[in-house]
Amino acid sequence: MRLNMVLSTLAASVALLGASTTHAQGVLNKAKATGTIRVGIFNQAPWGYVDANGNVKGQTVDILRAAFAPLGITKIDAVVADFGALIPGLTSKRFDVIAAGLYIKPERCKLVAFGNPDIQMSDALLVPKGNPKNLHSYADIAKDKSVMLATGRGSVEYQHAIDAGIPKNRVSPFTDNDAELAALTSHRADAVVETAATISVWAKASDKLERALPFAQPVGADGKVQYGYLNRPGFPGDCFA
Repeated sequence: MRLNMVLSTLAASVALLGASTTHAQGVLNKAKATGTIRVGIFNQAPWGYVDANGNVKGQTVDILRAAFAPLGITKIDAVVADFGALIPGLTSKRFDVIAAGLYIKPERCKLVAFGNPDIQMSDALLVPKGNPKNLHSYADIAKDKSVMLATGRGSVEYQHAIDAGIPKNRVSPFTDNDAELAALTSHRADAVVETAATISVWAKASDKLERALPFAQPVGADGKVQYGYLNRPGFPGDCFA
């Protein structure tokens, strides 16, 4: 990551929210003086989460550490928020940057700044071992009226499900990971849809659940396969659809 991009990170995120340049520089100076950056996380592996020992970890957290280290900003002050509250938390200044699996989307670009994408990500399904409903796409779920789907509230995957024709009364949006998994293990949901990275972590951690393979990615109105592109809101740079 270019150093000039790192140096302007906090200034860009604050200035985007309508704050004065002086205030933006003040936030950056405070972070450099204290060595601490406030980071909003959803507490979801592998992106940004707090482990059993209270350590803040994750792919996006690791990138932030590397980006801020040259400035002497080495401490991550994690603020756990619901997924749907991450962008509002940034705009209300609860934290300075977000470390989560947050896709770059046009509507989000109107509210916060993203950096250039660093990952192309697909959706994935988590199902009981053996995939008893034989689910391999959003279309499979849409056509089987008995299937209930769980996902994160405010997620891109929720919108993909609705766009694929799955009725809203068969898609349960939850505010936290444990609730999604509990819905699946208690048979209140037949599948959970999240990013492929998250589903892979959850599948490896359970001997009763598995990732549904293969899985057909959704196709947009333009006929193109839809993937997600991720970066951390707060970083300056271009916004990608």
